[in-house]
Amino acid sequence: MVHEADTGDVGAARRANVLVVNDDGIAAAGLVKVVEALASTGKFDVYVVAPDKEMSATSHSISIHNAVSATPKAVPGATRAFASSGTPADCTMLGISVLYRAKRFDYIVSGVNRGDNLGLHVVYSGTVAGAREGAMRTGAVGVAVSLDSYSRSADYSEAARFTAELVSAVHDTPGLTETLRGVVLNVNVPNLPKDAIRGVKLTKPGVSCTQAEWVRVPGDESPNGKGPDSDSDGDWRHDGAFADGVDELPIPHTGAGLDTIDTWEKGTRWFRNKPGPARDDQREGFDKKALGDGFVSVSVLASGYATVDFDPRKIPKEGATVWETMRALVPDKIRSAARSEEHTSELQSLTSS
Repeated sequence: MVHEADTGDVGAARRANVLVVNDDGIAAAGLVKVVEALASTGKFDVYVVAPDKEMSATSHSISIHNAVSATPKAVPGATRAFASSGTPADCTMLGISVLYRAKRFDYIVSGVNRGDNLGLHVVYSGTVAGAREGAMRTGAVGVAVSLDSYSRSADYSEAARFTAELVSAVHDTPGLTETLRGVVLNVNVPNLPKDAIRGVKLTKPGVSCTQAEWVRVPGDESPNGKGPDSDSDGDWRHDGAFADGVDELPIPHTGAGLDTIDTWEKGTRWFRNKPGPARDDQREGFDKKALGDGFVSVSVLASGYATVDFDPRKIPKEGATVWETMRALVPDKIRSAARSEEHTSELQSLTSS
């Protein structure tokens, strides 16, 4: 998707402005490393707006009911940097509309995230949303980068170096920045040394996803109950609700396996979304498979809505019913199969009678 308002390829003719955001927080190692890597190329002026705390899995939420803060911070390699109380999408909006409104950003880099953003996780990802907000709002090239590791001691050097190389390649290749305006490159980097990474693959996002496993946790059970205090360190694998020694309360069920009002005591109860079993997707050409095989996965995501194609010639004339209108979405192949099945059923009915 090319934004017509943003014409003229960047190329190597001038330095480019890069806005860096994330969802792990401004002090996260992945952000620090990627800012340093981008700045060290000598091609980019790097600006930062990042959450002042952990904001993972906030997706594309924005703050409209509360004021959002912006506090100056020092980030090595950044021309200027702010920490914000907002979400990743808020941070991007603040950067392009308020804090650096006089700047034109060619690239919005989000990350490097702690943990992958593959498959359906793209929908929930604050990292992807930070890049998407800039791409769809200004026509910049969004680059969301994630490292396949949740370890707090993970080394982000290679993922950051690759990000700088990727943005440099887009910047220096004639016509490529213009081609990619308004889209997001969703990058997932293996947690491997540089010489162990097998290369780069263009992929599609699959359907891999960590399933939810809701657990009940202790909390004030009064009608206006206060939730359990969290001693979270920001890692979803080491959250206070799931750490050793934190109670998980049984969820009562009837013999039929269905909850009933009578089963519950009165008052407020509290739950946590605990990561459960993972749904895998090992199809060739998709992100999960490429990353697992030791490749950097790069998926090109539209920044707008995904739509279902339909044949406009099938749209009924004005005054058609909702049934007639919605049938225009059924492909001919499925429509023919349905008619054949319906005809077979009618024949069977006549035969049996």
